[in-house]
Amino acid sequence: MISAFWRRWLLPFTILPLLPATLFNLFAGREVALLGCLLGLGFPIVAAWLMRRGRAGDAGLAALAMGASVASVAWLGASAGPVAALILAAGAWGGTRLLYAGIEEAPAPLPPPTPEAPPPPRPLDDARARLRAIIEAAQRLHEPRLLPVVTAIGAVLDEFERRPERLEEARRFLGVNLDGLERIAARLSAGAVPPPGLPSLLREMEAAASGLLTRLREEESAALAVQVNVLGTRIREAGYG
Repeated sequence: MISAFWRRWLLPFTILPLLPATLFNLFAGREVALLGCLLGLGFPIVAAWLMRRGRAGDAGLAALAMGASVASVAWLGASAGPVAALILAAGAWGGTRLLYAGIEEAPAPLPPPTPEAPPPPRPLDDARARLRAIIEAAQRLHEPRLLPVVTAIGAVLDEFERRPERLEEARRFLGVNLDGLERIAARLSAGAVPPPGLPSLLREMEAAASGLLTRLREEESAALAVQVNVLGTRIREAGYG
């Protein structure tokens, strides 16, 4: 069975029998017959180009081109008359349609997908990565006393991320607490023996983080209460209350 690839290239070979007739009519000066042969050569080339292009509807256009080629050769080149030329053209058209019935027309190529830009890093992502490293060190060293401080600092980071206008305050807080906790974890990882004052220091760091978290939430609650009072006053002054 002929593959779809080779069937696409059968059309140009249909012009080979016309080459001797074209040369004969050229040297014999038979202009009408020569025109029929030239049209018979040109239409199959157009049909092959259409099948190579492979757009929707090109198979039907190629079949019409082959029918026009046979009609031109029969009517002008062989003087067969319009009726015979029409019958032969219909046969060429139908044969071409059958020949290419199993070939799917190639769809138009899809544009390459646009790569998605990675999300921009959040201001405190680096601090969270450092906290994860401290958690891994605490688990590796079997030192659970570091974990409550990590949890308290993580809660403060959550609050600061909801308040981007206070990132500078967050950096000052991290510069003392997170840096200190990171250095403690690094020393313990290097084999240092925990000093007696370490538990009280860790409790103090946890209390400082929890106190800051409480203060931030109290400030937000106070700001909300002020907004509620102001909005209520405006509603009453406008006569809607």
